[in-house]
Amino acid sequence: MKLRVATYNIHKGVMGLRRPSLTIHELRDRLHELDADLVFLQEVQGRHDKHAEIFHHWPNQAQHEFLSHAPGASVEGLLGHASQKYFHAYGMNAVYPHGHHGNALLSRHPIEWSVNEDVSDHRLEQRGLLHCRVQTPAGPLHTLVAHFGLFNRSRQRQAVKLIEHAKSHIPDQTPVVIGGDFNDWQRRLGGMLTQQLGVDEVLPQKGLLRHLGFGSFPSRLPLLGLDRMFVKGFKIHEAKVMTGGMWGKLSDHAPFVVDLELNGKA
Repeated sequence: MKLRVATYNIHKGVMGLRRPSLTIHELRDRLHELDADLVFLQEVQGRHDKHAEIFHHWPNQAQHEFLSHAPGASVEGLLGHASQKYFHAYGMNAVYPHGHHGNALLSRHPIEWSVNEDVSDHRLEQRGLLHCRVQTPAGPLHTLVAHFGLFNRSRQRQAVKLIEHAKSHIPDQTPVVIGGDFNDWQRRLGGMLTQQLGVDEVLPQKGLLRHLGFGSFPSRLPLLGLDRMFVKGFKIHEAKVMTGGMWGKLSDHAPFVVDLELNGKA
């Protein structure tokens, strides 16, 4: 079984501070063009009353629900079942008086269950780990969508929480995909995850970038590999960061897209 997996920090579907622009509609169009089977999303707006007042075309649905539907679907709350291309799950992390945001998973295959674990390390950053069990034609697949903090010590402790959660909740022989915005520009967490969980980090197949890692941030000049992916039970065919054109205008991160094949499966 082959899978295309993408991880993408969507910056809440809005770009700019002084004159913010709504990007969620164009972002949905481009996201569906990736033709991914699984999409790991960070900074997904579940609700934002202020943006709903400012932007005339702010979706009536939570962003993970809006993104699950095919491009061109109505923004007036008339999204029908026929237009839904993905199953979805959402983990609410940051909560404030006018709304909330968090991580999400979009999946072509049914999501059997999901659980969201709070991995916040201090009050200034509310972070989470969204764990889903996906039922694929080849059997169950566990996915972990992560968004870690801005400080190294916080990320270290959050990585430990991820490892403990995975060891407690995922059977050893079950395929796993871990992805998200790790904010690990110094690349200190990969060794912890590969050694403790037996996963492989997705890296370029050859060349200098294999050692430097993928640049996915900032999207206009992607130099830092903040967005990462780790897999177990899969052969890695291709990995790339989507750069150029509109990708530099939709979010401050660029999407990271990986083609996988389940080991021993056609």
